[in-house]
Amino acid sequence: MLQRLWLSPLVLLLTAQVWAAEPLPLQPQLSGATDQIIVKLRPTAQRSMMFSAETQVEAAIANVGLGIPANYERAMGDNAHVVQLPGIMTLQEAQDYATLLRTNPDVEYAEPDQLMFPTSSLMPNDPQFLSQWHYNAASADGGAANLPAAWGEVTNAPDIVVAVVDTGAVDHPDLSANLLGGQAARSGYDFVNMAARGNDGDGRDSNPSDPGDWISAMDATDSVFLGCTVRNSSWHGTHVAGTIGAVSNNGVGVAGVAWNAKILVARGMGKCGGYLSDISDAIRWSSGETVNGVPNPNPAKVINLSLGGNGSCGITYQSAIDAANARGATVVVAAGNSNRDVSAHRPANCNNVIAVTALARTGGKASFGNTGAGVDIAAPGVSVLSTVNGGKTAPTDQHLYASYHGTSMATPHVSGVIALMLAANPHLRDGSIPAGEIPALLKRKLKASARPFVSGTGNDCNTTLCGAGALDAYQAVMSVKTPPSAQAGTNQSVSMGAGVTLRGTANAGGYGGSIRQYHWQQTAGTPVTLSNNSVASPTFVAPATAGTLAFRLTVTNDVGLTATSVTNVTVGVAPTSTSTCEPVVLNNAQTLTGQWAAGCTSQHRGRGFFARYYRFTLATVSTVKFDLKSSRQDPYLYLLAGDQTTSSVLTFNDDSNGTTDSQIVRHLPAGTYLLEATTYSAGRAGEFTISAAVATAPVTQNNCQPTVLVLGATTNGQWETCTARKRGSTHYARHYHFTLPQTATVTIDLKSGQQDTYLYLLNGSSVDSSVLTFNDDSNGTLNSQIKRTLAAGTYTLEATTYYRQKTGAFSVTVK
Repeated sequence: MLQRLWLSPLVLLLTAQVWAAEPLPLQPQLSGATDQIIVKLRPTAQRSMMFSAETQVEAAIANVGLGIPANYERAMGDNAHVVQLPGIMTLQEAQDYATLLRTNPDVEYAEPDQLMFPTSSLMPNDPQFLSQWHYNAASADGGAANLPAAWGEVTNAPDIVVAVVDTGAVDHPDLSANLLGGQAARSGYDFVNMAARGNDGDGRDSNPSDPGDWISAMDATDSVFLGCTVRNSSWHGTHVAGTIGAVSNNGVGVAGVAWNAKILVARGMGKCGGYLSDISDAIRWSSGETVNGVPNPNPAKVINLSLGGNGSCGITYQSAIDAANARGATVVVAAGNSNRDVSAHRPANCNNVIAVTALARTGGKASFGNTGAGVDIAAPGVSVLSTVNGGKTAPTDQHLYASYHGTSMATPHVSGVIALMLAANPHLRDGSIPAGEIPALLKRKLKASARPFVSGTGNDCNTTLCGAGALDAYQAVMSVKTPPSAQAGTNQSVSMGAGVTLRGTANAGGYGGSIRQYHWQQTAGTPVTLSNNSVASPTFVAPATAGTLAFRLTVTNDVGLTATSVTNVTVGVAPTSTSTCEPVVLNNAQTLTGQWAAGCTSQHRGRGFFARYYRFTLATVSTVKFDLKSSRQDPYLYLLAGDQTTSSVLTFNDDSNGTTDSQIVRHLPAGTYLLEATTYSAGRAGEFTISAAVATAPVTQNNCQPTVLVLGATTNGQWETCTARKRGSTHYARHYHFTLPQTATVTIDLKSGQQDTYLYLLNGSSVDSSVLTFNDDSNGTLNSQIKRTLAAGTYTLEATTYYRQKTGAFSVTVK
């Protein structure tokens, strides 16, 4: 027999309270725009006796060169000034304009003159709203959902369809207008297959009205309703639907969470619950799937399941939920009313749902609510006032309101808030974010925006029991409505041919936000090639032409909102250094002459050592050779992982190829690096040269595991991080395997034009195998060669260097 899902007993408390309506607050139309900016001139410019402040401000505007006819408006305090823009700009456009104004040396700062508005909360004029404690701010009731503040941000959600898979719905003057089709009979589909359970005289049909789910004394003796006790009709689906979308601010009855969202009624339960088979079909159909030839022309973005039963999730539920998620529908499920772990209550224990437990008015856990690691969030679930019918059995003309308890009542609060989130951000429904990603995104945002639980209630919730926190509608809406902020970095002045790094940063905005995309675009100046226009900090080489390059950074956050910022790079002749310690730009294929002298102390060699610093930028991943040479002193060279003199050391080199010169060969990702040119001995002064050359990147291993050699072929390698096992841990090495199918005489060559090589032949396939032989110099060169007759088997080579901590490129061949 198919399992039935049972509704928890409900406590019905009829209430009614009338209150005076409040006027709607003024809704700001320019909260994201302005027609003015604020400009402050530097004090040196203010002291000019030749021109007035007004003339200087207008000159700064003219120097921007954008042709925007902004006009001087008035002076402010602190020597700042207001400039009137020719029309309304977005705040980001005004910010970009202000950024360009700051390039004028006479301008200390410029920023948009943003419009401010009173912080608003929107109170509906529904007479019984004051009895709906569950919508209050948390400052009034610890368990409330903070709806008025959220309504101050968004109330209009006419395009959002929320499916209620429940007992159906009845018409109600405070609900019907928000049911799809305008009345219960045309609001969805009835999936209850068994006529007796459906209680409407037939099986599945297009009328999802609730005929009543009462159990009479005679019903209680019928095997169909075995286990159900005598009770009146619950009007459960109508109550849930009213919490989500009762007609609000209409001067009648109560308010709903999402004022004008449309309710799709998918009837999956009747007298004494409903079958899993009917409910799973209702889930699929609600999300837009055609079920048994019945299409759904109004797919839901949210599916509310205020229902459940015992057991593990099961394949039927999970596949239906996954199918709904794939179509972009978020599934919200009641955690259950058994005061036990939610892991035994389905479908709340299924994957890819939002499981909701209940809070009391104090903010403590409702006594009945299920808890545990599977709960995602807690919402009001005690004395929740919503729409019902007055009939004890069949529906009547008594259209009432009743207060119910249960996680069934907490769940529609969350469903309604998700509808508000969808309404607040069009990118969540316009296809710019793949539909299948939306449910997980909304779940993450909802949990990140949850309010911390209150304490001292006598039955406190915590994140172990009740999920991420208490539902906060305002914070949830703002988590998807708050745009990111972008900073393209400060303006730069560089010399021709210099390596340049654009330093973009961004704040995602909103709770639980992340940056989804960076995008750089050059908008002015001699075209350059960015290393990667989709990262925060791309690099490029300044052109050999003086001028100003302009770049725009656009960032997109995880909910599709964007922000932009601009920065300028002024290219000119290399400036004369004002400090012996100021880094000098070193370009590819360039040799510079330097001087060690007092006045610049080495940051890494130590006090008492003189040093000079050089900045090098790579536009793409490359192998680079750096040479430091001197006929006066023994040089010592450091490569730093960044562009500051205090950056960490990537590697260093003392003597190269038996000389006192220093050389570093390193495979590096795109970016900016610093070289510290110093000496082996302290207190040494004198002249030196330093050069950089980008080479073709050799084939390198991506880890320290041995690489298989092909007999007769030459393999390129790189000494950089892996350490030697035989030569010692202060030497860099790479390891290789080769296999002989039969006894043979082999010649093994290890060659490098950069370092003095050292080669070991090991008797086995492990890097810790015993040494058969080794070789340092071959035929009077710094290369290494081993010639040996070997039996069939696998052998290992350790390719290393004679000197410690030497980096560079090499090749190895086995013939």
